[in-house]
Amino acid sequence: MANQHYYLWVKSQCPFCVEAQSELLQQIKSHTVHVMDEKPEELEEVKKLWNHPTVPLIVLQEDDEETFIGGCTDLKEWLKNEEKSD
Repeated sequence: MANQHYYLWVKSQCPFCVEAQSELLQQIKSHTVHVMDEKPEELEEVKKLWNHPTVPLIVLQEDDEETFIGGCTDLKEWLKNEEKSD
């Protein structure tokens, strides 16, 4: 299995951001959270990079490959499908 690590760009008061973080914690998935409350310009750049208008923005890195997952609902679906393939 590839070396997996999730990256999340979030706002601290966003319920979907909190839910996404909780989901990764519950499933014991390696992840890094970037809290963007004080970095609106940087957050806009990340949104443009992945063409995603809302937070959270979730990216999976497997070895040297990055895959944009999406938001919280997308993450839950991704993890459910990952479970099925195990």
